[in-house]
Amino acid sequence: MNVIFLGSTGVHQSLLAANAYIDPQSDPSCQALLYFNDYQQEAGGHPIYIGRDHDGRRIHSLGVGSDVKMVGKTINQLRIILDSSAEELQLIPIIIKSQRLISWLHQLARLRWLKPFSSYLIAGILKREYDNIKRQIPGLWIDDNST
Repeated sequence: MNVIFLGSTGVHQSLLAANAYIDPQSDPSCQALLYFNDYQQEAGGHPIYIGRDHDGRRIHSLGVGSDVKMVGKTINQLRIILDSSAEELQLIPIIIKSQRLISWLHQLARLRWLKPFSSYLIAGILKREYDNIKRQIPGLWIDDNST
């Protein structure tokens, strides 16, 4: 089975979610993650293989642009048309309020000298959004002491 985390980009919130899915105890600081804010990787347009979960499922991250929900629905409909079972492919959309801002800041990563600044700002945004991201991951328990 393949699990694909969908986000506006494949190198930000969906990458962070995919890593949290594999290791729920992982550090929410994302700058150390392989492919984080990697403009070249994102420009390739293909799913990024992250690793395998404890059940052996292949975990991927995929950037799909601004309408994450619509692309998720389209991929699911295509899966049905191709007569592929839901057990073969699970899509998990990760939607955050600041995804447009992140996409804009990610454009700065094209300029090598602005990439560290872009990465720093995006990492700060994702750190604030981390609990929201984890809530969107099925089966992941969240310690929420605020309730």
